[in-house]
Amino acid sequence: MANAAAKKAAAAKLQTGKTYLPIFLGINLLFLLGKFVLNSASSYTVWSFVGIALLVGLNVLCYFNILDSAGSAPPTSTDLVGGIWLDVVALVWFVQAGTLFWGSFFYYFLLILPPWGLYKIYTTMKGVSPSNYESQKDDEVSEELSKRRQKRSERRRQKRM
Repeated sequence: MANAAAKKAAAAKLQTGKTYLPIFLGINLLFLLGKFVLNSASSYTVWSFVGIALLVGLNVLCYFNILDSAGSAPPTSTDLVGGIWLDVVALVWFVQAGTLFWGSFFYYFLLILPPWGLYKIYTTMKGVSPSNYESQKDDEVSEELSKRRQKRSERRRQKRM
């Protein structure tokens, strides 16, 4: 049974990889080509290359975490595969486009990530996340379901007597 679950997780990872790899490669290749074509070679500094490496590295990190979340997602889940990593990659792509066309000051948008990460850690530790709200709804539904089951069992008992 566990082997079947592992096969399904591997198949989900493979399918997700087939979907996202061309997108990630295309965007990063366009970014790198655009960066080196639109800007003159004399305008590059060490920090330019650090920024480029940071953005490409964040893309790689997001890609592999999206694949991991695809492999660990339950098959009945209706959530979009990737979770928070899709939000991070959207921010990275925004910064890539901004630095490519308008300037280096778009790197400052990456400063959103540390407070966002701290907030996510805080909400995870405290249990104050939107998913708790959904679980409260599920608890209400399960209470209704248990009441119905109890009524059914009472009816069955009455029929036996």
